[in-house]
Amino acid sequence: MNTVRTMNIGYSLNRYYLPYTLISMYSLLTAGKGDRNLRILLSVDKDLSREDLSPLFRMVSAFPGCTLEARWPLSMTARRFTSDETCCLSPDAVQVAYFRLFLPEFFGSEARCLYLDGDLVITRSLADLYDTEMDGMCIAGVTDRLCLEEPHLRHQKDAWGIEPGYYVNAGVILMNLEEMRASGGAAESLELAYTRPFRYLDQDVLNQVYHGKVRLLPKAYNVFPDDRKEDLAFLRRLLPGREDLFPDRALTDPAVIHFIGQKKPWSARGVPYGEYWDDTVQAYEKRFKAQEAE
Repeated sequence: MNTVRTMNIGYSLNRYYLPYTLISMYSLLTAGKGDRNLRILLSVDKDLSREDLSPLFRMVSAFPGCTLEARWPLSMTARRFTSDETCCLSPDAVQVAYFRLFLPEFFGSEARCLYLDGDLVITRSLADLYDTEMDGMCIAGVTDRLCLEEPHLRHQKDAWGIEPGYYVNAGVILMNLEEMRASGGAAESLELAYTRPFRYLDQDVLNQVYHGKVRLLPKAYNVFPDDRKEDLAFLRRLLPGREDLFPDRALTDPAVIHFIGQKKPWSARGVPYGEYWDDTVQAYEKRFKAQEAE
């Protein structure tokens, strides 16, 4: 008898990101999952109750083979995460940014999970991404925009030993949970986050702890609004032999659009790719708002 496989998905959220995470999750649920089940796990800030999350639970229950769970990380410890003085987030938002570091524990004995930020929209099934062969690597992600800047490249190499182009964005992270636990990286990540300040928070921690254990993903799985063809050309030169990761078509046929930065499609006009977000909002409201009004 064939067993239906499950994709484990993680999100982190606070009250501000609650409505946007709902829309991001809707894009995930409607993008298709092939022959899989979806197990979505929310890491939730202390100011959100189960009742606050009820729209997300109702939405997920409408999709067969999909389940939703919630955890409250701050209820597990009295310790606080730290941040660099140049970090633009508030102290409370800093805590939420680090929640993804709890996923190796929250997913128990599961072999892997895919972490997704709440400010992104998914346009097609992520089953192929989820099935990426890890070859002993701990995490997989898309090269971050910081790798376009020479000062960051030097810092990443000199301070942390990260090879040029291998510093990845933490908004879409495939986690090899088995290897993260076995290597001690899961515990080390949390301890480092508690004791040392970082400008880019969990992203810096993940890249530092797992340097040399990072697999690069194709750009299409994490496209940013300010990405340009010139940027992709630079990355192709930076990573000879990995040119296939950065084709120009990634910008015209993205699988995941990640609205990094201060300008978000729900609060500003003219954000590149904003129509994808708007279309997802409209589709959600058409399907669920009428039910909520009844």
